[in-house]
This record gives sequence, structure tokens and C-alpha cells, in this order.
Amino acid sequence: MNYLAHFYLAGEDEGLIVGNLLADFVKGNKYTHLPENIQRGILLHRNIDDFTDHHAQVEKTKSRLRVKYRKYAPVISDVFYDYILGSNWHEYSDSGLQNFSSKIYKTLDAHLELMPMQAQMTVAYMSKNDWLYNYSNYFGIEMALKGLSRRARFETNMHEAVEDLKAYRQDIENDFKPFFIDIQSYVKELTLKI
Repeated sequence: MNYLAHFYLAGEDEGLIVGNLLADFVKGNKYTHLPENIQRGILLHRNIDDFTDHHAQVEKTKSRLRVKYRKYAPVISDVFYDYILGSNWHEYSDSGLQNFSSKIYKTLDAHLELMPMQAQMTVAYMSKNDWLYNYSNYFGIEMALKGLSRRARFETNMHEAVEDLKAYRQDIENDFKPFFIDIQSYVKELTLKI
């Protein structure tokens, strides 16, 4: 899953929120110098990714995209799932998505000194362009996919995938909803252990 879902699953715990971001910027065990609650967030992120990668509903979404996007199908699926979460936010939270997004940006900003420069730059772009809120609309998804496409080493055509989201939205939503029930239960149990 992408940023919005990771932050949502982190709950109210600032360490888990920051760790969920940092997991994309630290390799192996190069995080042991960080505060314990942020380390837990990194481990949570990695476990969420592993659970997601092996879930049957997610595989359905990836298989729809694999013919056209090959190895980038999982990346696109992650972005699509943030769209489904964001566009149905009222089903998952009593707080508005704009309020949630602002709270996440403030939390990340308060911990910038712990982040490598690349993570700090990501936080700045994320906040400035309101990525989290904009995952709830097609324009935001298109911008996210264009950014991913620019950063890829090879031609990906990811920038075209928003049209697949429009075409298969209901199927993707049908994949997402049972998966998201499962992952929320998984995270609830996992956070008691890590």
C-alpha cells in the first residue's frame, strides 16, 4: 500500500506514523539508532507490505494490471488502493481526510531532524502538494503515477494507469474492501507484538 493507507494503519501513534514513512528510506537494520517507537513503525510498515504482497485480493488487482505494466503492477496497485481508501474515507474515519492529512504533515514536520535528506524532501513535496488528500481524486492519482513514472529506470507507462483505475474502479474497490478488513485486523494484532 501507499502512504495514505500506511499512515491510516499507524493510528494515532506518532512513532508509528514517522516509522511508516522512514521504512521507505532505510535499508536492512540501519534504523536501530532511532527511538524505539519509530523503529516499531518501520517494522510495522515492513509487515504491512509483506501481508499486502501475499494477499489473494491484492493479487487480483495486480493480475489485472500485470499484462500492461508488468513488474510495476504492484506499485500501481498500491497507489490505486490509496485512491479507494481516500475516495471512501467517510467509511473508515469520522475525521475528514483534510484534517487527517494536515495532522500527518504536522507530525512528520515535527520529526524532520531524525530523517535522511531524501525523506525530508519527500515530506516537503508531500505537504506542499497535499498528496494524502489528493489521493482521493483522479487528478492526484495521475500526478502520483507521473511522478513514479519519472523516477523509474525504464519506460513504465505508469502515467497512463489512471485510465485503468477509471475503467476498473469497481473491480478494484471490490478487491480492496475485504483486503482492508483483513489488514486492519492483522495490524491490530501485530501492534501488540512489535
